[in-house]
Amino acid sequence: MANDAPITSLDEYEEEYRAGEGTVLPNIASKQANRDNIMRATDGIGDYNPLWRDPDYAADSRFGMTSASPNFCYAVSLGVGAAINGAINPVRVKDFAMNYMGGEFEVHRPIWLDDTISCIEQVGPVIRKESRRIGPFCICTGLVTYINQRKEVVATKKTLMARYMVLGGGSQTIEYNRENKTEVQQEAPDPLVWERERQGAETRYWDDVAEGEELPPLKKGTYTVTELFLFSYGVCGTRRSTRASLGDRIESLQRFDSEAVKSQRSMPGQFDYGPQRVCWLIQNATDWMGDDGTLKKLVTQVRHPNLVGDTNTIKGSVSRKYEEDGEFLVDLDMAVENQSGEASAFTTATIALPSRG
Repeated sequence: MANDAPITSLDEYEEEYRAGEGTVLPNIASKQANRDNIMRATDGIGDYNPLWRDPDYAADSRFGMTSASPNFCYAVSLGVGAAINGAINPVRVKDFAMNYMGGEFEVHRPIWLDDTISCIEQVGPVIRKESRRIGPFCICTGLVTYINQRKEVVATKKTLMARYMVLGGGSQTIEYNRENKTEVQQEAPDPLVWERERQGAETRYWDDVAEGEELPPLKKGTYTVTELFLFSYGVCGTRRSTRASLGDRIESLQRFDSEAVKSQRSMPGQFDYGPQRVCWLIQNATDWMGDDGTLKKLVTQVRHPNLVGDTNTIKGSVSRKYEEDGEFLVDLDMAVENQSGEASAFTTATIALPSRG
């Protein structure tokens, strides 16, 4: 019989999470990269790159056909399950909040049209930390592998989640600096998706890249409840929750409920999924590199949530240009900056580019 006794302290949570290290969770996530699912995912992210969406355009690319963005892995599964609860019965941790902290995402091969991608999650290690905002917390690690129907590894991911006791028993929230200290104005997100310019079919050569070169900013506009819905259903999908995962809750997606986010997640208002900003960072990288570039790896830190009403811009620059193992590589440092001028998430992305030589 499953243990459903509530966990009431961080020490107990840490001990039980550590006991489950190495456990492989049941594989429930798979999704076919058909045109509908690719379109739905890119709608949810706001990435209208024709390489993913236009079959005629894709046929003229080096791929010769439609492929999916590396972001499609997040549409298969956000890959956070093992880092949230480990092998612990979810109903036992209802008094715990969580924050997505980022991690590492490594791309191994393309996702082709009609590939079926599955996700395998394994419980990783846990460490204890202390924070000025939330006090003591655990950093929990999930090890994620995405594979196709040919049993080839498409991508791997290390996910980090902060787990801590709900602040003040549900009466306190974490406060963030949201004052507009920049010249950025509130802006509707939808038109920006259509107006985005990208490198596209014009090859970006490694030889022409300079360290310190700035990337064109990617404007995401003002984060609205609609943006939250689009990502929730375009990327996270419409899979229903089991009774075991819901526990005594009625609402499965707590972040839409203004009261639940305060009492159960210690957040001051409706907020995003951390991986949504990771998807934005991936989009900025693929927009910059063009159709002939290859995204190799992202190492991301997510510092705090993106709240409804925040206005976001992705900024970046070339931090390093080098050769390694016969590849011509570029590192991009990028950040999601809100109206206060603070970076809520930042990453280093490694990209392989063709060389003229």
